[in-house]
Formats: sequence, structure tokens, C-alpha cells
Amino acid sequence: MKNIILVFVLFIHAAVGCQKKNTSPISPKVHMSLFAESKNQWTGIAISKNNRVFVSFPRWSADTPVSVAEIINGKTIPFPDAAWNRWNENAGSKNQFICVQSVYIDELNQLWILDTGYDLKTDATQGAFLYCFDLRNNNLKVKYTLSVEKISPKAYLNDFRIDNQNHSVYFTDSQVGGIVILDMITADVRRVLSNHHSTLAEVDKIVIEGYERKHPVHSDGIAIDPDKKHLYYCALMGKNIYRIPISSLLNKNLPDGSLQATVEKYAESTANDGIIFDKKGNLYLSSLEKNAISRIDKNRILSEIISDPEIKWPDSFAFDKAGNLYFTISQIHLPKEKRTKYKIFRLKFYNKTE
Repeated sequence: MKNIILVFVLFIHAAVGCQKKNTSPISPKVHMSLFAESKNQWTGIAISKNNRVFVSFPRWSADTPVSVAEIINGKTIPFPDAAWNRWNENAGSKNQFICVQSVYIDELNQLWILDTGYDLKTDATQGAFLYCFDLRNNNLKVKYTLSVEKISPKAYLNDFRIDNQNHSVYFTDSQVGGIVILDMITADVRRVLSNHHSTLAEVDKIVIEGYERKHPVHSDGIAIDPDKKHLYYCALMGKNIYRIPISSLLNKNLPDGSLQATVEKYAESTANDGIIFDKKGNLYLSSLEKNAISRIDKNRILSEIISDPEIKWPDSFAFDKAGNLYFTISQIHLPKEKRTKYKIFRLKFYNKTE
């Protein structure tokens, strides 16, 4: 009888141990290496199916020589050419970048470029532009104009995701808050959730390496899950990740109250800039205040992947063909005299991140 009881106790102990193990976060082992660096401040990054790497340089100062570049052998080469990147207030050209915040490559291997239209002198936008380039020949394929009447002169469209399945583009607005939706077929532009708590700053300040930032920055990071069922987003001055069904966003007949009711708090986090999903459904975060990269796994468990003093304001993410994760460092929190070269780091994973 004693032996039977002992076996039963051991069985229960083993079962409980297995249960705890399955609910604990599994942090992958990673190695961080320097991929590229620049004396100019970059934010966005995108990597094509054949590992072409593109970056964006927002014109937040008068000494921004390039808006979009391809990194070739460590050098930033203006994309698609020098003429597109030669903007000045008197240029008057329709095909010149003004202030490019983000770049993105979709599953069709097309490069999308978000020009916020932000004018440094007036501190306002005259309308934003979204460009799509065919990477087979680097030619412009389509251009969308998001008029100031549709997005507001105070808007600053920050990041975006392409939904080819539903012919839609989703943008975050970090200045006003909310989600802006572009219909790629009709070119119609709608704004939703502008007054909802999920798209607005949730904290009064963030502190990074001892430097306080109190200016409210609203909806910023954005991602679509691998199943393409939900849109995920967060405020930079925030503490949570939210999501909303894409079917709700695309229902133009849904009243505001009903739309807001479909928003769900996905997980708690800290202040983040960029976010990105891997193919397995893990969500990676740029943990600004921790000089770290974190991850929310499929069980919604948050864990820190890597922390390093060199990770100074991780901004945007992109995966290469081999599954390595790249991110830009924009050093936004630091006074200019304290900044070093702006860098792109690559994380190589050495075990499965399931």
C-alpha cells in the first residue's frame, strides 16, 4: 500500500512539474552583432525576400541628406535614385521624398514607403504619401495621397502594415492617436479609434538611461498576426499591447461604440516603439526603457530576449530570409551631443522560439 501511495505522489509531482514547465516562457538564446552604422538618424528598416536591406531617414533636421536608402556592402545608397532624395522646399517635384518615417516589404516582395509629408519649418503636414516600388526594376508602381483633410494637419503617420488580402493599409498616428485605414482599390481614407484609450498615451513620462520624455506619443507600433485576423498596436508612451479584429476595422457600417467594443488588451508590456511578429506567432517588442528587445509568446507571456547598453532606443524591426531579426537604433532620447553613430543590429537565434 505504501508503495502505491508513493508512486501516486510521484506521479502527481511529475504532472505538476510538467504543467509549470509548459506555462513558463521559453527565451531563445541569441547573439547580437553589428550590421551597419551611419552618422545620420534612421528609423525604419525593411528586408526583401532576397535580403536587400532598406532604411528610412526622417527629415527631422535640415542636415538629412537621404530619405530612403539601400544598404549595400555597408554603404547607404539612395533609393530609388538620388533625385528622389534631393527634396527641398522650392523643388516643386511630385516625385521627391519629404519626410520618410517607415518602410515595409510585403509578401509580394514590394517595397512600400511612408512619407509623412511633415514640414520641419511649419511643424505640420500638408498630407502624407504612400509609395509602392517594384523591386524587380526599382520602379514606382503606385502612389497614394492621404490628404490633410482626411488625416488632419496635426497628424504624423508613424508606422503601417499592408493587408493585400483585404486590399487595405493600416497606419498608426503618433501625434493625434488612432488608426488610419487606406482602401487600396478606391483610395478612400478613414480614421478610427482616435479617442479610444488604446491608441492614446497611457503614461505621463518614460525614462531612458536617466533622460525623461514627457511629450505624449500616441499609437506607434503596429503589426498583423500570421493568421491575418487581428491588427496589433501600442502607444509609444504606453504600457499595453492591444489588438482588434481586422474584420471589425473593415466594417464601415459598424458604429464607433461597437467598433471600440471589439478592442482587446492583448498583454501588458512597457514603453515600446516598433513591434513585429515572427512566423510562429511570437510578438517582438522594442523595450525602450530597458535598452532591450522583449517578446510576448503565443501564451501571452512577456520575457526579455536581450538587454545591452548599445540598444539605445530600438526603433523598427525586420526579419531576413534566414529568420534573423534586425533592428535600427535611433537614440531619440539622447541629446545630440551625446549620440554616437546610429546602428543596425542583427539578432541570430540559436534555439527554437516556440
